[in-house]
Amino acid sequence: QWYQRRVQAVVSTQSTGNDRMNGRVRDITYLGVRSGRMVVAYRGMGRVYFKGHNLRQFLDLNWMQQDQKYGNRNCQYAEFPLITFPADVQIVGDTLAHVGCPKPAVENWAFVSIGTNGQPITQRWGNNRY
Repeated sequence: QWYQRRVQAVVSTQSTGNDRMNGRVRDITYLGVRSGRMVVAYRGMGRVYFKGHNLRQFLDLNWMQQDQKYGNRNCQYAEFPLITFPADVQIVGDTLAHVGCPKPAVENWAFVSIGTNGQPITQRWGNNRY
């Protein structure tokens, strides 16, 4: 599938079955456009957002439906409306503080250059490993 190579960045780290929802938001990876939506994969308890863009995440699919659509890769998926391409964007994590994981002082993020077709050209990550 179109996203299998890109999601490898998310699943390449050692993980347990609960990484999808545990810990701070991390391993943020822009996968591209599918079905008219921008798709982002990430791990951790919280959400992701596009800095500088007022985009509301689509919430019409639950995690089981998203796993069926994109594959069960021990991560969460976030879907957003399209923006004008090409674009350089920053995707930022927003960790929900929970037992054993306080809200971090600096969240994880990814800078992505998106081509005219909505697919990533380059990605770089910051504060992604702790």
